[in-house]
Amino acid sequence: MRKRWVFACLLLVFAELGFGQQNPTPADKAQPKFSVSWKDGKTSFDLEKAHLELSNRLQIRFALSDESSKPTVGSFRIRRFKTKLEGWAYSKDLTFELQLNWADDKPLEDANVAYDFSHGKKLFVLKGGQFKVPFGRQELTSSGSQQFVDRSLVSTEFARGRDIGVQLSGLALGGKLDWRVGAFNGSGRNATTNDNSKLQYDARVTWQPWGEVKYSESDFASSPKPLLALAGQYERNDRRGGVPTLNVWQETWGGDVTVVWRGFFGFAEYFQREQVAVRSAPEKSRGVAVQGGYFLLPSKLEMALRYAVLEPSNLASKDHRYEKGLAVNYFFNHHAHKLQADVRRVEDQRSGKKTWELRAQYQLIF
Repeated sequence: MRKRWVFACLLLVFAELGFGQQNPTPADKAQPKFSVSWKDGKTSFDLEKAHLELSNRLQIRFALSDESSKPTVGSFRIRRFKTKLEGWAYSKDLTFELQLNWADDKPLEDANVAYDFSHGKKLFVLKGGQFKVPFGRQELTSSGSQQFVDRSLVSTEFARGRDIGVQLSGLALGGKLDWRVGAFNGSGRNATTNDNSKLQYDARVTWQPWGEVKYSESDFASSPKPLLALAGQYERNDRRGGVPTLNVWQETWGGDVTVVWRGFFGFAEYFQREQVAVRSAPEKSRGVAVQGGYFLLPSKLEMALRYAVLEPSNLASKDHRYEKGLAVNYFFNHHAHKLQADVRRVEDQRSGKKTWELRAQYQLIF
Protein backbone atom coordinates (compact mmCIF):
# COMPACT_ATOMS: atom_id res chain seq x y z
CA MET A 1 0.00 0.00 0.00
CA ARG A 2 2.82 2.34 0.93
CA LYS A 3 4.49 1.66 -2.41
CA ARG A 4 1.30 2.71 -4.26
CA TRP A 5 1.12 5.99 -2.34
CA VAL A 6 4.80 6.74 -3.00
CA PHE A 7 4.34 5.98 -6.69
CA ALA A 8 1.27 8.21 -6.89
CA CYS A 9 3.08 11.11 -5.18
CA LEU A 10 6.00 10.80 -7.60
CA LEU A 11 3.62 10.98 -10.57
CA LEU A 12 2.09 14.18 -9.19
CA VAL A 13 5.51 15.80 -8.66
CA PHE A 14 6.68 15.00 -12.19
CA ALA A 15 3.41 16.25 -13.60
CA GLU A 16 3.89 19.61 -11.85
CA LEU A 17 7.42 19.88 -13.17
CA GLY A 18 6.14 19.33 -16.67
CA PHE A 19 7.94 16.02 -17.10
CA GLY A 20 7.54 14.63 -20.61
CA GLN A 21 5.61 17.63 -22.07
CA GLN A 22 5.99 21.31 -23.14
CA ASN A 23 3.22 23.83 -22.61
CA PRO A 24 2.62 25.89 -25.80
CA THR A 25 2.83 29.69 -25.51
CA PRO A 26 -0.67 31.20 -25.78
CA ALA A 27 -1.15 33.53 -28.76
CA ASP A 28 -2.12 36.37 -26.48
CA LYS A 29 1.26 36.12 -24.72
CA ALA A 30 3.30 36.58 -27.91
CA GLN A 31 6.17 39.04 -27.78
CA PRO A 32 5.31 42.57 -29.01
CA LYS A 33 6.63 43.62 -32.43
CA PHE A 34 10.05 45.28 -32.35
CA SER A 35 12.80 45.62 -34.96
CA VAL A 36 15.73 47.91 -35.70
CA SER A 37 17.25 48.67 -39.10
CA TRP A 38 19.63 51.18 -40.68
CA LYS A 39 19.69 52.64 -44.18
CA ASP A 40 21.21 55.77 -45.77
CA GLY A 41 21.98 57.43 -42.45
CA LYS A 42 18.70 56.66 -40.69
CA THR A 43 18.16 54.21 -37.85
CA SER A 44 14.57 52.95 -37.85
CA PHE A 45 12.73 51.48 -34.89
CA ASP A 46 9.52 49.60 -35.67
CA LEU A 47 7.10 48.85 -32.86
CA GLU A 48 3.54 47.59 -32.78
CA LYS A 49 1.99 51.07 -32.54
CA ALA A 50 4.84 53.37 -33.45
CA HIS A 51 7.64 53.97 -35.94
CA LEU A 52 10.70 56.11 -35.16
CA GLU A 53 13.55 57.26 -37.41
CA LEU A 54 16.71 58.73 -35.90
CA SER A 55 19.40 60.56 -37.89
CA ASN A 56 22.25 63.00 -37.33
CA ARG A 57 23.72 65.43 -39.85
CA LEU A 58 27.21 66.84 -39.51
CA GLN A 59 28.67 69.52 -41.78
CA ILE A 60 32.34 70.46 -41.36
CA ARG A 61 33.33 73.50 -43.42
CA PHE A 62 36.42 75.44 -44.40
CA ALA A 63 35.94 78.89 -45.95
CA LEU A 64 38.54 81.17 -47.48
CA SER A 65 37.31 84.75 -47.93
CA ASP A 66 39.08 87.41 -49.96
CA GLU A 67 37.35 90.75 -49.57
CA SER A 68 38.60 93.83 -51.35
CA SER A 69 40.81 96.05 -49.15
CA LYS A 70 40.93 93.36 -46.42
CA PRO A 71 43.41 90.52 -45.79
CA THR A 72 42.44 87.02 -46.88
CA VAL A 73 40.88 85.05 -44.04
CA GLY A 74 40.54 81.27 -43.76
CA SER A 75 38.49 79.55 -41.07
CA PHE A 76 37.03 76.21 -40.06
CA ARG A 77 33.59 75.78 -38.52
CA ILE A 78 30.89 73.27 -37.69
CA ARG A 79 28.25 74.70 -39.99
CA ARG A 80 25.51 72.36 -38.81
CA PHE A 81 25.17 69.41 -36.47
CA LYS A 82 21.57 68.28 -36.34
CA THR A 83 19.71 65.46 -34.65
CA LYS A 84 16.34 64.53 -36.08
CA LEU A 85 13.56 62.29 -34.77
CA GLU A 86 10.56 61.59 -36.98
CA GLY A 87 7.92 58.94 -37.42
CA TRP A 88 4.37 58.09 -36.34
CA ALA A 89 2.69 57.10 -33.08
CA TYR A 90 -0.60 55.34 -32.24
CA SER A 91 -1.66 55.60 -35.90
CA LYS A 92 0.23 55.92 -39.18
CA ASP A 93 -1.89 58.99 -39.84
CA LEU A 94 -0.40 60.80 -36.82
CA THR A 95 3.18 61.80 -37.59
CA PHE A 96 5.71 63.85 -35.65
CA GLU A 97 9.02 65.61 -36.20
CA LEU A 98 11.69 66.94 -33.84
CA GLN A 99 14.95 68.48 -35.03
CA LEU A 100 17.74 70.13 -33.03
CA ASN A 101 20.78 71.96 -34.37
CA TRP A 102 23.52 71.73 -31.75
CA ALA A 103 25.69 74.26 -33.64
CA ASP A 104 23.07 77.01 -33.16
CA ASP A 105 22.62 79.15 -30.05
CA LYS A 106 18.89 78.39 -30.38
CA PRO A 107 19.01 74.66 -31.12
CA LEU A 108 15.29 73.89 -31.50
CA GLU A 109 14.38 73.96 -35.20
CA ASP A 110 11.42 71.65 -35.80
CA ALA A 111 8.83 70.47 -33.29
CA ASN A 112 5.50 69.54 -34.85
CA VAL A 113 2.77 66.95 -35.33
CA ALA A 114 0.57 66.28 -38.36
CA TYR A 115 -2.57 64.28 -39.02
CA ASP A 116 -3.58 62.89 -42.42
CA PHE A 117 -7.39 62.87 -42.61
CA SER A 118 -7.23 60.91 -45.89
CA HIS A 119 -5.45 57.99 -44.16
CA GLY A 120 -2.18 57.87 -46.08
CA LYS A 121 -3.26 59.53 -49.32
CA LYS A 122 -2.12 63.03 -48.21
CA LEU A 123 -5.24 64.63 -49.65
CA PHE A 124 -5.85 66.70 -46.52
CA VAL A 125 -3.16 67.07 -43.83
CA LEU A 126 -3.28 69.32 -40.76
CA LYS A 127 0.07 70.27 -39.23
CA GLY A 128 0.86 72.28 -36.11
CA GLY A 129 3.95 73.39 -34.22
CA GLN A 130 7.24 74.85 -35.42
CA PHE A 131 8.36 74.10 -38.99
CA LYS A 132 9.22 75.81 -42.27
CA VAL A 133 6.48 78.04 -43.60
CA PRO A 134 5.38 77.14 -47.17
CA PHE A 135 7.41 79.79 -48.96
CA GLY A 136 10.54 79.53 -51.13
CA ARG A 137 11.66 76.52 -53.15
CA GLN A 138 15.25 76.54 -51.96
CA GLU A 139 14.29 77.35 -48.37
CA LEU A 140 11.94 74.35 -48.28
CA THR A 141 14.80 72.18 -49.54
CA SER A 142 16.90 70.86 -46.67
CA SER A 143 20.35 72.42 -46.31
CA GLY A 144 21.67 68.86 -46.51
CA SER A 145 20.16 68.25 -49.96
CA GLN A 146 21.56 71.14 -51.96
CA GLN A 147 24.05 71.54 -54.80
CA PHE A 148 25.85 74.50 -53.23
CA VAL A 149 27.20 74.71 -49.71
CA ASP A 150 24.52 77.28 -48.79
CA ARG A 151 21.40 78.88 -50.24
CA SER A 152 21.56 81.89 -52.57
CA LEU A 153 21.53 85.44 -51.21
CA VAL A 154 18.08 85.89 -52.78
CA SER A 155 16.56 82.94 -50.91
CA THR A 156 18.16 84.16 -47.67
CA GLU A 157 16.66 87.63 -48.16
CA PHE A 158 13.04 86.71 -48.90
CA ALA A 159 12.36 83.29 -47.35
CA ARG A 160 12.33 83.43 -43.56
CA GLY A 161 12.24 79.72 -42.86
CA ARG A 162 10.71 78.41 -39.65
CA ASP A 163 7.88 79.82 -37.56
CA ILE A 164 5.23 78.59 -35.14
CA GLY A 165 1.69 78.04 -36.39
CA VAL A 166 -0.64 75.71 -38.29
CA GLN A 167 -0.77 74.53 -41.89
CA LEU A 168 -3.26 72.75 -44.12
CA SER A 169 -1.83 70.92 -47.12
CA GLY A 170 -2.78 68.30 -49.64
CA LEU A 171 -2.24 66.62 -52.98
CA ALA A 172 -4.89 66.88 -55.68
CA LEU A 173 -5.38 65.63 -59.25
CA GLY A 174 -3.49 62.43 -58.64
CA GLY A 175 -0.56 64.21 -56.99
CA LYS A 176 -0.07 66.72 -59.78
CA LEU A 177 -1.17 69.64 -57.60
CA ASP A 178 0.52 70.28 -54.23
CA TRP A 179 -1.14 73.01 -52.15
CA ARG A 180 -0.21 74.44 -48.74
CA VAL A 181 -1.71 77.28 -46.68
CA GLY A 182 -0.79 78.36 -43.17
CA ALA A 183 -1.07 80.94 -40.41
CA PHE A 184 1.91 81.74 -38.17
CA ASN A 185 3.02 84.13 -35.44
CA GLY A 186 5.28 85.94 -37.89
CA SER A 187 8.00 86.39 -35.28
CA GLY A 188 10.34 83.63 -36.47
CA ARG A 189 11.38 80.38 -34.81
CA ASN A 190 11.59 79.90 -31.04
CA ALA A 191 9.59 83.05 -30.30
CA THR A 192 7.66 82.35 -27.10
CA THR A 193 4.72 84.61 -28.06
CA ASN A 194 3.40 86.64 -30.95
CA ASP A 195 4.82 90.16 -30.64
CA ASN A 196 1.63 91.86 -31.88
CA SER A 197 -2.04 91.12 -32.53
CA LYS A 198 -1.49 90.13 -36.19
CA LEU A 199 -0.58 86.82 -37.82
CA GLN A 200 1.55 85.91 -40.83
CA TYR A 201 -0.24 84.14 -43.69
CA ASP A 202 1.43 81.96 -46.33
CA ALA A 203 0.20 80.03 -49.34
CA ARG A 204 2.02 77.95 -51.94
CA VAL A 205 0.72 75.95 -54.91
CA THR A 206 2.89 73.67 -57.07
CA TRP A 207 1.90 72.09 -60.38
CA GLN A 208 3.95 69.00 -61.32
CA PRO A 209 2.29 67.48 -64.42
CA TRP A 210 4.76 64.65 -65.13
CA GLY A 211 5.41 63.33 -61.63
CA GLU A 212 6.60 64.40 -58.21
CA VAL A 213 9.56 66.77 -58.08
CA LYS A 214 11.00 66.30 -54.61
CA TYR A 215 12.50 69.10 -52.55
CA SER A 216 16.00 67.78 -53.09
CA GLU A 217 18.58 69.09 -55.54
CA SER A 218 20.62 66.85 -57.90
CA ASP A 219 19.18 64.15 -60.17
CA PHE A 220 20.66 60.93 -58.82
CA ALA A 221 18.12 58.77 -60.68
CA SER A 222 19.09 60.20 -64.09
CA SER A 223 15.36 60.58 -64.73
CA PRO A 224 14.60 59.03 -68.13
CA LYS A 225 11.63 61.35 -68.62
CA PRO A 226 11.61 65.09 -67.91
CA LEU A 227 10.07 66.30 -64.67
CA LEU A 228 8.68 69.81 -64.30
CA ALA A 229 7.39 71.79 -61.31
CA LEU A 230 5.81 75.25 -61.52
CA ALA A 231 4.98 77.05 -58.27
CA GLY A 232 3.42 80.28 -57.10
CA GLN A 233 3.40 81.61 -53.54
CA TYR A 234 2.25 84.49 -51.37
CA GLU A 235 3.14 85.75 -47.90
CA ARG A 236 1.66 88.56 -45.81
CA ASN A 237 3.14 89.61 -42.49
CA ASP A 238 2.01 92.67 -40.53
CA ARG A 239 4.67 93.41 -37.90
CA ARG A 240 3.26 96.82 -36.93
CA GLY A 241 2.85 97.23 -33.20
CA GLY A 242 5.48 94.60 -32.48
CA VAL A 243 9.27 94.83 -32.22
CA PRO A 244 10.19 98.50 -32.90
CA THR A 245 13.02 97.63 -35.28
CA LEU A 246 10.63 95.48 -37.37
CA ASN A 247 7.64 97.79 -37.28
CA VAL A 248 6.59 97.18 -40.92
CA TRP A 249 3.84 95.68 -43.03
CA GLN A 250 5.13 93.27 -45.69
CA GLU A 251 3.59 91.52 -48.66
CA THR A 252 5.71 89.15 -50.76
CA TRP A 253 4.96 87.30 -53.98
CA GLY A 254 7.08 84.65 -55.59
CA GLY A 255 7.30 81.93 -58.17
CA ASP A 256 9.70 79.20 -59.24
CA VAL A 257 10.25 76.63 -61.94
CA THR A 258 12.20 73.36 -61.58
CA VAL A 259 13.38 70.98 -64.30
CA VAL A 260 14.86 67.50 -63.76
CA TRP A 261 16.03 65.27 -66.61
CA ARG A 262 18.84 62.77 -67.37
CA GLY A 263 21.22 63.89 -64.64
CA PHE A 264 20.32 67.58 -64.85
CA PHE A 265 18.66 69.47 -62.01
CA GLY A 266 17.92 73.16 -62.40
CA PHE A 267 15.57 75.77 -61.02
CA ALA A 268 14.88 79.49 -61.00
CA GLU A 269 12.98 81.46 -58.36
CA TYR A 270 11.72 85.04 -58.30
CA PHE A 271 10.56 87.20 -55.38
CA GLN A 272 8.96 90.61 -55.14
CA ARG A 273 8.24 92.31 -51.83
CA GLU A 274 6.50 95.51 -50.82
CA GLN A 275 6.81 96.88 -47.32
CA VAL A 276 5.52 99.93 -45.55
CA ALA A 277 7.11 101.26 -42.39
CA VAL A 278 5.44 103.74 -40.04
CA ARG A 279 5.54 107.24 -41.52
CA SER A 280 7.58 106.06 -44.51
CA ALA A 281 6.99 105.69 -48.22
CA PRO A 282 6.21 102.22 -49.61
CA GLU A 283 9.37 100.33 -50.51
CA LYS A 284 9.74 97.55 -53.05
CA SER A 285 12.47 94.96 -53.44
CA ARG A 286 12.94 92.02 -55.76
CA GLY A 287 15.34 89.25 -56.57
CA VAL A 288 15.93 86.35 -58.90
CA ALA A 289 18.18 83.30 -58.66
CA VAL A 290 18.99 80.76 -61.38
CA GLN A 291 20.85 77.52 -60.65
CA GLY A 292 21.58 74.30 -62.47
CA GLY A 293 23.78 71.25 -62.13
CA TYR A 294 24.68 68.17 -64.16
CA PHE A 295 26.30 64.83 -63.27
CA LEU A 296 29.57 64.35 -65.12
CA LEU A 297 29.72 60.87 -63.57
CA PRO A 298 26.22 59.48 -62.83
CA SER A 299 25.33 59.79 -59.13
CA LYS A 300 28.97 60.55 -58.24
CA LEU A 301 30.48 63.73 -59.69
CA GLU A 302 28.36 66.84 -60.28
CA MET A 303 29.05 70.38 -61.41
CA ALA A 304 26.64 73.28 -60.79
CA LEU A 305 26.38 76.99 -61.62
CA ARG A 306 24.47 79.79 -59.89
CA TYR A 307 23.58 83.39 -60.71
CA ALA A 308 21.56 85.61 -58.37
CA VAL A 309 20.75 89.31 -58.29
CA LEU A 310 18.99 91.24 -55.52
CA GLU A 311 17.53 94.74 -55.62
CA PRO A 312 17.07 95.63 -51.93
CA SER A 313 15.08 98.83 -52.51
CA ASN A 314 13.48 100.76 -55.32
CA LEU A 315 14.11 103.97 -53.34
CA ALA A 316 17.85 103.84 -53.97
CA SER A 317 19.87 103.61 -57.15
CA LYS A 318 22.85 101.36 -57.82
CA ASP A 319 22.25 99.21 -54.76
CA HIS A 320 22.10 95.82 -56.45
CA ARG A 321 23.85 92.78 -55.01
CA TYR A 322 25.13 89.98 -57.23
CA GLU A 323 26.20 86.39 -56.61
CA LYS A 324 27.96 84.21 -59.17
CA GLY A 325 29.13 80.74 -58.24
CA LEU A 326 30.49 77.38 -59.37
CA ALA A 327 30.15 74.18 -57.34
CA VAL A 328 31.71 70.72 -57.66
CA ASN A 329 30.31 67.84 -55.61
CA TYR A 330 31.43 64.26 -55.07
CA PHE A 331 28.84 61.88 -53.62
CA PHE A 332 29.88 58.75 -51.74
CA ASN A 333 26.24 57.88 -51.00
CA HIS A 334 23.97 60.55 -52.46
CA HIS A 335 23.34 63.48 -50.07
CA ALA A 336 23.86 61.26 -47.02
CA HIS A 337 27.63 61.23 -47.53
CA LYS A 338 29.25 63.80 -49.77
CA LEU A 339 32.09 66.26 -50.26
CA GLN A 340 31.29 69.71 -51.67
CA ALA A 341 33.35 72.65 -52.86
CA ASP A 342 32.22 75.92 -54.37
CA VAL A 343 33.69 79.26 -55.31
CA ARG A 344 31.57 82.38 -55.57
CA ARG A 345 31.86 86.12 -56.14
CA VAL A 346 29.56 88.46 -54.23
CA GLU A 347 29.34 92.11 -55.29
CA ASP A 348 27.59 94.95 -53.46
CA GLN A 349 27.04 97.96 -55.72
CA ARG A 350 26.26 100.38 -52.90
CA SER A 351 29.40 99.75 -50.85
CA GLY A 352 31.57 98.79 -53.79
CA LYS A 353 32.71 95.61 -51.99
CA LYS A 354 33.67 92.62 -54.08
CA THR A 355 34.26 89.37 -52.22
CA TRP A 356 35.64 86.08 -53.49
CA GLU A 357 34.85 83.08 -51.32
CA LEU A 358 36.05 79.49 -51.54
CA ARG A 359 34.12 76.97 -49.44
CA ALA A 360 34.71 73.25 -48.89
CA GLN A 361 32.32 71.12 -46.87
CA TYR A 362 32.14 67.50 -45.80
CA GLN A 363 28.69 66.13 -44.89
CA LEU A 364 27.84 62.90 -43.14
CA ILE A 365 24.31 61.80 -42.22
CA PHE A 366 24.37 58.91 -39.78
